[in-house]
Amino acid sequence: MKPSPDVPNPDRDAAKAGGEGARADGRRRPASIQDVANAAEVSIATVSRVLNTPSVVASETSRRVLEAIERLGYVPNPFAKGLITRSSRVLGLALPDLHGEFYSGLLRGADEAARAAGYHLLVSSEARGNGGRGARELGAGLVDGLAMMVTEPDAALIREARQTRLPLVVVDAQLDEASGLDCVLVDNASGTIQATEHLLASTPADQVYFVGGPASNFDTARRAEAFLGVLKARGHVAQDAQTAFGDYSAAWGTKWMEQALARGAKRLGVLAANDEIALGVLQAATDAGLSVPGDVRIVGFDDTRLAQIVRPHLSSVRVPILEIGAAAVKALIARIESPDAPRSMVTMRTELVVRESSGG
Repeated sequence: MKPSPDVPNPDRDAAKAGGEGARADGRRRPASIQDVANAAEVSIATVSRVLNTPSVVASETSRRVLEAIERLGYVPNPFAKGLITRSSRVLGLALPDLHGEFYSGLLRGADEAARAAGYHLLVSSEARGNGGRGARELGAGLVDGLAMMVTEPDAALIREARQTRLPLVVVDAQLDEASGLDCVLVDNASGTIQATEHLLASTPADQVYFVGGPASNFDTARRAEAFLGVLKARGHVAQDAQTAFGDYSAAWGTKWMEQALARGAKRLGVLAANDEIALGVLQAATDAGLSVPGDVRIVGFDDTRLAQIVRPHLSSVRVPILEIGAAAVKALIARIESPDAPRSMVTMRTELVVRESSGG
């Protein structure tokens, strides 16, 4: 049924009139800076000055422009604005992955810090693929600076990022002073030491194990080193089987626990390199009829929401995930605004949170 021509139809009327906001298909398009200029009877340059340097515009002219902006619902395009100001107010964040609670928490912290400072966030996990072009393409005229999480040795990736000549902050990779790059680091040792000593309080040193992610991963390597350091300080020479490396998944935790049980392990303490590995260990232990924490004491790492969802509740080393994301963004903004400032290095402390899985 066709609408009556007597019934008001804003889209149709705008299209007929060919007025502001009209499109060929009759729908209204977003107002442009030209629409604002026409409505306020000024030039595009004047509208731009009202938005960016209002102090140089006469008050009556500013009033007309602002009224037009309000009436038309005009929203400035940050990329178009960047062509004029050479600043997009957009920050790039490159991560190894976008899945999982660790990365979602880090993103939340980064986004909150960016918005609080008046920036937008452009996120990608492409920097590690795409033939090494990811870092360069992420920064290709879109962002004012780049924060990059580097979890494994990758000199080519960092070199590629530096070639963008953007302000750069590296997360998780401890670079030497000569790099000149700002860094945000996780103090893996503090929480690992607490967790290992906690397990040793009621488990013999030769029955305490570290189940890590990839051996090349910076966090896993530092946690394994701190774990072995505590055993050595207790006078125990760790056996090779007391550290194991796989990936950051529950499936790996389950596989490791099944192998430990096949070797005859019954009463043991396990420090897992993340909460997902710890979950796999817990599931395999309970499937085998073992009690947690009676027979097997388990501590995870990261203290994600998973730690409080599983039963028994999982002890875990808290990593300040949101704060890491926020610290990376704040360091990047500081570098953008003060490009000649001394290099900064922020270290985020970790700490053990004891729950049911390790027996308080």
